[in-house]
Amino acid sequence: MSKRQEIQIGIIGVGMIGLEHIRGFRVIPRCKVAAIADSNESQLAKAAAEYAIPQTFTNYKDLLALEEIDGVVICVPSFAHEEIALAALAAGKHVLCEKPMTTSAASAYRMVKRARRAGRILASCSGRYRFSPTVRKAREIITEGELGNVYHVTLSGISRRNRPGLDYHPAATWCLDKSKAGGGAMLDWGIYDLNILFGLFDNLAVERIDGFCFRGIDEPPQDLVFDVEEHGGAFLRCKGGLTVLWERAWAAHMNSSTRVRIFGSRAGLAFDPLAWTQDIFFQIYEDRSGKPVTIAPATDFERWNVNLNIVQDFVEAIQKNRPPATPGEEEYKFLKIIEALYRSHYKSTAVSV
Repeated sequence: MSKRQEIQIGIIGVGMIGLEHIRGFRVIPRCKVAAIADSNESQLAKAAAEYAIPQTFTNYKDLLALEEIDGVVICVPSFAHEEIALAALAAGKHVLCEKPMTTSAASAYRMVKRARRAGRILASCSGRYRFSPTVRKAREIITEGELGNVYHVTLSGISRRNRPGLDYHPAATWCLDKSKAGGGAMLDWGIYDLNILFGLFDNLAVERIDGFCFRGIDEPPQDLVFDVEEHGGAFLRCKGGLTVLWERAWAAHMNSSTRVRIFGSRAGLAFDPLAWTQDIFFQIYEDRSGKPVTIAPATDFERWNVNLNIVQDFVEAIQKNRPPATPGEEEYKFLKIIEALYRSHYKSTAVSV
């Protein structure tokens, strides 16, 4: 931490999500965004003027050379994360990467090794939905044993049309190119699903996976490289007998919906982990006096901010020298699972993780 006992943050990439991070850090006590970097000079100048940020750089290495910067948030396309993160860690900075942390397990491993050697925090924004009030409540119910023996989980996230570069964020066509993005829906949003799953259970370990991928919803523009999956899923077998049925789609001819269903020997639980406070879905299914009942607990869950919580966690991790919500080691584990899913699809058989 700087001599002023104030966490000073640098933001690398001030596009849509970079601006969200700037807004988040601005409301955290004893913390400020002291510098930003972006190769787009007009975007950089606009962000600096709007948020009164004193130092701007078109080369991220100049930002990393600032001694007073304690941590950086990397908000550029994921194929550039490793290079910047390794440089930041070598410069003694703590690092928070936008999701996915990087595009392959091998890349994640290199980043984790550098963070360990530097003695610095390496965190991923894929942990932002662990702060959802429904996820936290579900974990509490599971931990207290209210569901009994949990034997099966389903995670389903379907979007009717939500492909980056096509249906929104038109500049993000790189997300459709596997050589740059590493994968499609299962990596882009599936990394959230795995983070939620592992946030619900302690010591979860996936042993085998049988996965599928599909691309072919509508005709994409002919001038785009589009070789990543739009829809995918897997059956996971976990240590101890728990099974997980997992499905995620950027695009499908189906209504959009997100649900987690947890099946236990005493009770079941269903909820939407992505719902904002005003749209909470959370239900418990159990028997009472020999009759099946459905309980919808009071939905006065505390208000939460999907982008604020993850930066608060990063700042607290720096201040208290503790692991962040999603440390690099966990993201490495998630990327191994996703790569096993892709391997299973290509081989048309279940594979070990």
